[in-house]
Amino acid sequence: MSTAYIALIGDAAASRALPPRHRGRLQQALRGAIPQFNRRWRTSLAARFAVTLGDEFQVLLTTARPVWEILHEVHFRFPDVAWVVACGLGAVATRLEPRITAPEVDGPCFHAARAALQHAKRRRQLVAFGGFPPGLEPLASYYSALYWSWTPRQRRAATLLRLGPPAFAAAHLQVDRSAISHLARRMAWPLVAAGDKMFQAALLEAL
Repeated sequence: MSTAYIALIGDAAASRALPPRHRGRLQQALRGAIPQFNRRWRTSLAARFAVTLGDEFQVLLTTARPVWEILHEVHFRFPDVAWVVACGLGAVATRLEPRITAPEVDGPCFHAARAALQHAKRRRQLVAFGGFPPGLEPLASYYSALYWSWTPRQRRAATLLRLGPPAFAAAHLQVDRSAISHLARRMAWPLVAAGDKMFQAALLEAL
């Protein structure tokens, strides 16, 4: 039986609509973040992070565990654009050498991720899956529907709350903790957090 991997493609949605100087800064910042990503998630890598197409990156994972963190880390670091993160589960056709990067690898998991990315863009989804159990698809739809229903400030708060405690969100938004509590109540955050736990559990069961 072939070993299964997760090919992950992250794409800055509608980045071509950005002013050239703004898009150039985004691409430069993304290139600068890649070495940090490779260090942070090194124990989960089958092939290393690398930038493709200027404002897109790819990575090949041995486990689904980092997917949730990667999704929110790119939203945290690059908040001026909405990111689409597509994952494909399957085998690879390329020999995995030490320090190989994801764009050097080919195989069914990458084909599934690319198809999922195109599907997500058509449906304005922020996360999509190819080759995974079908139960993840409604969770991806729920996640994206919530995102688009929120204001830009609420989207930023959601990213921060998913990455750390309320104090972390307050520090980055430069507001008091009470303002985060008020914002969280308006967003029905306990329900969101419960849905997030279901999403993460389903991800971990996939591989």
